[in-house]
Amino acid sequence: MDPLIDRKYLFGLLEKLMLAHAPPGCEGEVDAIVIDEVGPIGETVWQDAAESIVIHVKGTSAGPPVAVTAHKDEIALMITRVEQDGRLRVRPLGGIHPWAVGESPVDILGAGGIVPGVLSVGSKHVSEASPAGTLKSGANLKWETFWVETKQTPEKLAELGVHIGRKVVLSRDLKSSRFLGDYICGYNLDCRAGIAIMLEVARHLKTTPPPGDVYLIASSEEEIGAQGAVYSIGQTPAQTAVALDIAPVAEEYQIQNCEHPVLLYGDGQGVYHERSLRHLEDLALELGFRTQPAVVTSYGSDASIAKKMGSAGRSVCIAYPGENTHGFEICSSEGIVNSASLLLAFLMNPLK
Repeated sequence: MDPLIDRKYLFGLLEKLMLAHAPPGCEGEVDAIVIDEVGPIGETVWQDAAESIVIHVKGTSAGPPVAVTAHKDEIALMITRVEQDGRLRVRPLGGIHPWAVGESPVDILGAGGIVPGVLSVGSKHVSEASPAGTLKSGANLKWETFWVETKQTPEKLAELGVHIGRKVVLSRDLKSSRFLGDYICGYNLDCRAGIAIMLEVARHLKTTPPPGDVYLIASSEEEIGAQGAVYSIGQTPAQTAVALDIAPVAEEYQIQNCEHPVLLYGDGQGVYHERSLRHLEDLALELGFRTQPAVVTSYGSDASIAKKMGSAGRSVCIAYPGENTHGFEICSSEGIVNSASLLLAFLMNPLK
């Protein structure tokens, strides 16, 4: 266990972040937490045109600059239609699956504040003449089958600032974490644990500056294609982009949910920088743990997408293992702590 990492701070901050609402493009609640932790917007902390928050830590020498990203946003829904009975039709923003959340309370982010709703498919004691009846007969569960029940008129919803394009997220009541022994569980461990790791590392870098300049980026709109990171990394002089993210525990990837961080060698966007990965493996052994190499599909990180789009020369992903990704996630708490230790070691000991 790395004594430098303050577990109480890390997991206390993570709990606050998990409770925050931040669908793509509407990430102000997480913005407020990040700014509260790092200080006001100014010369070394700014919010760029993509609405990513960038923290610049100046290095002590002319070492190669590095950008580190962890995304602010969460998978969510967007309103596509307001029906005459006040029901809202929605489509997904990112990889949110109807079978992973089911009929659940949701918070509708209206212009005037949160409006409560319930994801619904209707009564189950019905025939195939009703929406749930076809599901009982084996029909595929799709977002087109769901609606958000509001028990409000369209006129009242308009007064509340609920209209087409507004975002819908799982209710805050569902977002508290719980522990199963040494495992932390909850919605939005992807990627709120990454934000917590980044801010914990930022505290150390401010007291002990790294050799080269570091740009810590709380990136926007990752769940819909890493749009914030592609822009924000490209605005810095960083040569290497390091993404912090969750790694999907699955037998096909041979990823275990344990204390050992995952180093991705490849994903659905391309390959990662192998010399950096070898360096990280060596650093982990010096810290007293190992890493898990993995090649994953149906996955792309801020770093791999930024490299693919030409915003970064090298890409790295340090990932904490998690089960039930894009659902009620379960992560090894030691895997999160060791990911923080590994990132700090990498920034303090850059690749030669």
